[in-house]
Amino acid sequence: MPPDDRRSDRPPTDVVDLRDRSRRRLQSVPTLVGSGPAPGSASAVQFSESVRKVVGVARRHGLRPPVFRSPPRLDGVDRSIRRRADGQVVVAVRRTGRPLAAVRADVIDGVVAANSLRGGDADRFRNAAWAALEPPDRELHRTPAPDPSRAGPTRPVRVA
Repeated sequence: MPPDDRRSDRPPTDVVDLRDRSRRRLQSVPTLVGSGPAPGSASAVQFSESVRKVVGVARRHGLRPPVFRSPPRLDGVDRSIRRRADGQVVVAVRRTGRPLAAVRADVIDGVVAANSLRGGDADRFRNAAWAALEPPDRELHRTPAPDPSRAGPTRPVRVA
């Protein structure tokens, strides 16, 4: 009986072992578990949620919201503003390595700059935008003060 090449200890040279190849590919793909922004950085989801809320406030105030993107094309800047020939304004905000509050401030200021707001108009918009970004249940995050009417009986304190 002729020898069976499929049963030899050495695989034929024209056959590719897909298992080894897939392992190499999987090693080059970043893992999604536990991945996310660097500590202290704003995530893409946080950025998009902030933009959505601020754009909603801008529309309610009768403003024309700009287009937002991340990151800026220019190296070394946190925010850039570009005005297109058709009148559309593009605000690019860097979010990596920056706290969420700084990114949100750039989003708000991007709307202010795109609409050329000044003075009281700019202040009213900023206040409304920050209020929209605050959690609606922030009162729940406070530690409630103890209610003296619900306190149990007090024990006498021994003084030595």
